[in-house]
Amino acid sequence: LMINIHARCGDAVGAMRCLKEMRSAGIAADRISFNTTLKAFARCGDMRGAEALLQEMRRSDVQPDLYTYNAMLAVCARAKDCHRAEQWFNRMRADGVEADGMTYSALVEAAAQVGDVRRAEGWLAMLETAGAQPNSHAFLAIVQSICKVGDVTRAERLVAKMQADKVEVGSGTYNALISACAKKGDIERAEQWLRQMEAKGVQADVASYSAVVHACAKASDLPRAEAWVAKMEEAGTEANVVTYNSVINACARCGEAGRAEHWLERMLARGVAPGVLTYNSLINACAKSGDISKAERWLTAMPAHGVQPDDVSYSTIIHACGTRREPRRAEQWLEKMSAG
Repeated sequence: LMINIHARCGDAVGAMRCLKEMRSAGIAADRISFNTTLKAFARCGDMRGAEALLQEMRRSDVQPDLYTYNAMLAVCARAKDCHRAEQWFNRMRADGVEADGMTYSALVEAAAQVGDVRRAEGWLAMLETAGAQPNSHAFLAIVQSICKVGDVTRAERLVAKMQADKVEVGSGTYNALISACAKKGDIERAEQWLRQMEAKGVQADVASYSAVVHACAKASDLPRAEAWVAKMEEAGTEANVVTYNSVINACARCGEAGRAEHWLERMLARGVAPGVLTYNSLINACAKSGDISKAERWLTAMPAHGVQPDDVSYSTIIHACGTRREPRRAEQWLEKMSAG
């Protein structure tokens, strides 16, 4: 029981301690004891510790079973070691242990974690050939991997397959798609996936809404960004620093310094601490509106709010001075920037 408690928390050290105490008390460790301890290593991705435990398991004349090998593959997936996962799969087959859906799903995840989408899809095909049912985690790993490279259409096809195969499409999968659309500035597509998410009864979270707000910002559509923040709050989801940064960035792109200041004030009133990205967007909004003095005031005020200006902060003002043909002012800020 104690081993399992530690294992569920990913506490490999605690699980190993309990296993050793049990054996020191003269209680022989069986396959369940070893497998439960191995689960702790799977949760924390400790490959070396997991392999050492499996060696100890063999020395104790306890033969690994399907659960053992699946746990080892889960360790490999968590450790993002696709090559090692395939080695363990081959050893599993050599030992005559038949793979199941969890086995192939772990191999899919291991390949997807390192961005090898083709390999992941190959393992998914093998899973289906074997007549096993893929789990949502395997699909999620592939969708996230595809979305990272911006291939939204390919990801959408995979989600359609999930739905056709009656595999649960969770918030993580929807968020990956919404975020990928947002990075491309495709508002309509991002909004479409958010609406489908809600229509399917999947609860949209702060990441879902923030991604759509980000899409609006990329498209310089401030009214739409603000409308989504309003919808988000109506749904009972509180905006976080990412949300506010995105809407302030939309203000900056539109040169709406007043709106940017409004959102900063609202952010502070809600107890959300602004960061350097927040202030840089605010400075950019002031600069784009032609109010260099206000941009300078905000940069000067940053340290008082616990945020240090970076190169972007200074460069934004320097660029604004250049645009306004004020070379001496630009040089002064360049000197301050160089002085650190």
